[in-house]
Amino acid sequence: MSDFSLELLLPIVGALIVTAFMWSFLLPNSMSSLQVAFEIDDMLYEVHRLTRDREEARMLLRLPSVGFGVALYLMAMTGILILVGELIFDPNTYFRPNVYLIMLLIIIPVLFSPWVTLSAQLEQMYRDKISVAWHIKIFRKTWTLAILTFATAFILWIGSNQDGGLQPIWVVYALMVFMSPTILAYGRILGASWNMLIQKKWETVRGHETPIDPDPPGFFKRLGSLILSFFLFTMPLTALNGIITVIHVIINQPPNAEDILNFGGIVGYSLYEWAEINQEWIEKWVSIKQLSSTLTIYLSFNIAIVGLAFIFELTRNLFLGGQTFGGLGGVSLASPREIRSETSAQAKILYFSFAGFSGYTVLLLVLICYKEFSHLMPYTGVLESYGFSELIILQSTWLFIAVGQAIFLLTWLLSISRFTSLGKLEFDLDPEIRREGVIMSGGGDWMRDLVEKAARLDDVDHLRRFQQEFIDGDEAIVRLEKSRAKMVEMALRGLWPKAIDEAKKVLAQEGGENDEARLIIAAGHLSCRRLDAAREALRGLTIDEGYDEPELMSFIIEWLDPWRGQVDEDDIWDWENNSCIDNLNDMMKRLRSWNPVPTTKSQHRDRLTLQARISHVALLRAQRRHDESLDLALELIKSEPLSAKARISAALCLVDIGEWHCAQSIYRELSESDAFDPRVKALGALLGMVEDDTEFEVSLAVGDAKSNRKWVDEAPVNSIAALYAKRGEDEALNANVMVASHHAIEKGVPPRFSPSPLTMVFNYLILLPIWWLLGIYITSFRPLATGLGIAIGLTLVHIFYRRFKRNQRRVIKQRDQKGMIAYARRLKRLKARPTKDTMPIGNHLLLSGILVPINGAIYD
Repeated sequence: MSDFSLELLLPIVGALIVTAFMWSFLLPNSMSSLQVAFEIDDMLYEVHRLTRDREEARMLLRLPSVGFGVALYLMAMTGILILVGELIFDPNTYFRPNVYLIMLLIIIPVLFSPWVTLSAQLEQMYRDKISVAWHIKIFRKTWTLAILTFATAFILWIGSNQDGGLQPIWVVYALMVFMSPTILAYGRILGASWNMLIQKKWETVRGHETPIDPDPPGFFKRLGSLILSFFLFTMPLTALNGIITVIHVIINQPPNAEDILNFGGIVGYSLYEWAEINQEWIEKWVSIKQLSSTLTIYLSFNIAIVGLAFIFELTRNLFLGGQTFGGLGGVSLASPREIRSETSAQAKILYFSFAGFSGYTVLLLVLICYKEFSHLMPYTGVLESYGFSELIILQSTWLFIAVGQAIFLLTWLLSISRFTSLGKLEFDLDPEIRREGVIMSGGGDWMRDLVEKAARLDDVDHLRRFQQEFIDGDEAIVRLEKSRAKMVEMALRGLWPKAIDEAKKVLAQEGGENDEARLIIAAGHLSCRRLDAAREALRGLTIDEGYDEPELMSFIIEWLDPWRGQVDEDDIWDWENNSCIDNLNDMMKRLRSWNPVPTTKSQHRDRLTLQARISHVALLRAQRRHDESLDLALELIKSEPLSAKARISAALCLVDIGEWHCAQSIYRELSESDAFDPRVKALGALLGMVEDDTEFEVSLAVGDAKSNRKWVDEAPVNSIAALYAKRGEDEALNANVMVASHHAIEKGVPPRFSPSPLTMVFNYLILLPIWWLLGIYITSFRPLATGLGIAIGLTLVHIFYRRFKRNQRRVIKQRDQKGMIAYARRLKRLKARPTKDTMPIGNHLLLSGILVPINGAIYD
């Protein structure tokens, strides 16, 4: 029907009213209990609530890119609602523009669904985990779209080359290939989440609060969980039935295939035959299916189940992270800690859930409607004229479902091994509420002050003692402060990857509101030479007046990347009289002549300058200037008599000159005052004591070379650790170029690097003329244009290769940085290569490079 009247717009008006109600009430209400669980200790998970009411849910839905995903979801729901309206107001005829609008509203989400899910799953392969440039995002989206388009076109091409031309079943295969990323994601998520869902829903049935249902369950909640538990329990059997049914129908092509598919597959058809259901009952069921009201009720029911329950349960499960610790093979868009602390991770999950699955679920719903109620659906005759019979539609629906069930079953088999271990995990529900209450009442202040004071004094011993003590108090606040203590300890020791992990744990516990943790994450990425990740960690930090630590960190990041950074001499002078920048300037001046100590005495007397001067002791020891190093170490002890690091430097200097008894005397004092400090344990190991060599500092002091190779990644700024790695000279120079100073002075190698004249002569006076001589030679038996083109082409390739190689040297990274590899080769060629065997013992405890302050503590 195409004649216009205002009554024909009633389905659209009704659908828009219901959609507006869904957007304003149902959507926020369903998103008002999102939770995330993340590991905080062995077998212990904290469960935090991200949203508690509709207003918080609305704030979450306003995050960037979430709006587009929600729009696709609402488009799909509106299309189905218009179809419901058509059946309610006039079930015998359809208004053609309304049908076209329904098709448009359904097709757009369907087209976006596989594109979104494929892009999200491929992102798991990328290791950066940070925001990337816009052109890289466009490239990734474009090639994923190209993969989908090519794969779909390839299936259609195969089908068109079959006998009889393109058959409807090949169109179904092509559509299935197009939707395969969504089907794959659906199966993976459901299979990896099954353990968590079945266990926690059953606990809800028993009346317990769970990470999935944190509020005390009422009667209807327990009833719903009982029904869901039943379906979850039978899901593997249902999946097996679907897979075997499709294989049987496609391969064997039995004459009763339509009956098998109509009665629930092999299992359903077997039950039907066993029960010998009479023909009268079947006729009654067929007559009920003829009613338009039946289709209306069916669609309304599916909007409630598929449109609301499935999407929202999927979203809640992705936020909770149950597939991470309860299963294997799931789709992990972000770690649970990132979900708790970063709004970008929350936005990614919401966008993925709404944009990725709304089209798929509605497509399945339409297929089932055409399967069960084809006589009531629009354009059924047109579809049948193209060969889409009821059997083909039946096979299509079962094929889509069976592929998803096959992925589910495979993931379920991988994940079932975690069923028992999941039951042993402990979940602390709502710890942030208790923590907030304790903090507001002033509890826990002494622990926070203790950790801050120990960090500022570089007191690793006190931090480790605090972590091992039993403290009477609220577990949530004690866990938080112990996590902070471990984060600071790892950062002070230079174990930056572990420090980053602990900082993310602290950040997650505090809901993303901890500037110290974010700065330590930035410093950790900076130490690992991941400058883009460091910039990303600093983004969004609140910089109050007089709080210059984030600005200092940003300055160091730009300074470390001179080809892309924005630092010049004026910027350095802007930080005049700042100990961090003055130390940086001093390092640059000393590098010009490999000088271990500055020519002028520093005007600063803070902790950063103390750490820098301890590093001067290490460099003096390396250059065998033992008397000067001992004098400097004793001077540092006078200025900071409680500094464990200063006393260790003095003990090592005494060992250098043979004063073992004096060194042991210092060690005995340290073993009483700082017995838990691993640097003190390393000193003891060097003096002949038996210590645990699994500690980083002890391992480098007395461990074997093979066991020490792992520390190059664990301690990225410790140049001595890098020397234990295979061909680790470039990593050592990257960590601290001064590690080569004593070798360079012995061999008279200046600290500069530029291409040798021989390289320039070879490239420009030998290779380039060869390319042109080759072109001239080719012109003797080929046309002039051919020889000229080859000569120009080889010259351009030569120039671009050299430019590419130069650009590669400017890429900043920790391992195998091309510039550092070239510099290490130069030192090797000039017999000035740094080696671990020529390093003074214990120098890995003293040597430091760029020092930055964070919350008053000094980190290398």
